[in-house]
Amino acid sequence: MKFRWLPHDGLRHAIQDEPLRGRLVETLCGDPFVPQELDLWSSKNVWPTCWDCDGVWRKSEGILPWPRKS
Repeated sequence: MKFRWLPHDGLRHAIQDEPLRGRLVETLCGDPFVPQELDLWSSKNVWPTCWDCDGVWRKSEGILPWPRKS
């Protein structure tokens, strides 16, 4: 499954669909919102990551959760 990361509410969230301005999307952590500022996407990698979205993404890709327990 392909995911997209985008900024929302101060964090970098993941969604399953291609986002469009003005169209309702739901993050992997279950937070629905309507993207308004598409120009912010170019800096999406510098936003703090939503750990709930990260956990769902990692599980779908077969990647161990982060941070890993020693």
